[in-house]
Amino acid sequence: MDPPPDLVIEIDITSPSFSKLPIYAQIGVPEVWRYDGERMTILVLEGSDYAERTESIVLPPVTSNVLTDFVEKSKSMKRTAWLEVVREWARENTGSSS
Repeated sequence: MDPPPDLVIEIDITSPSFSKLPIYAQIGVPEVWRYDGERMTILVLEGSDYAERTESIVLPPVTSNVLTDFVEKSKSMKRTAWLEVVREWARENTGSSS
């Protein structure tokens, strides 16, 4: 049996994904990012339920505010410029040089 994914991203514009959370918990997905059209939330598996957290455990130092900012910028920027913003943020916040 394959291991569960480290992360699931749900976009809840037309219908909420809350009914899927017990399924994700049952298979052991440690983190769910949920975008509701206005903001991104990070849900972390604690026991058999998800709790909202401000920082990702899968991809620290990513926070819900950083994710929301990236999504908002993606709506108004050209893709290549947006990708450069994300890469620059990653270099500055993770010590990555690639």
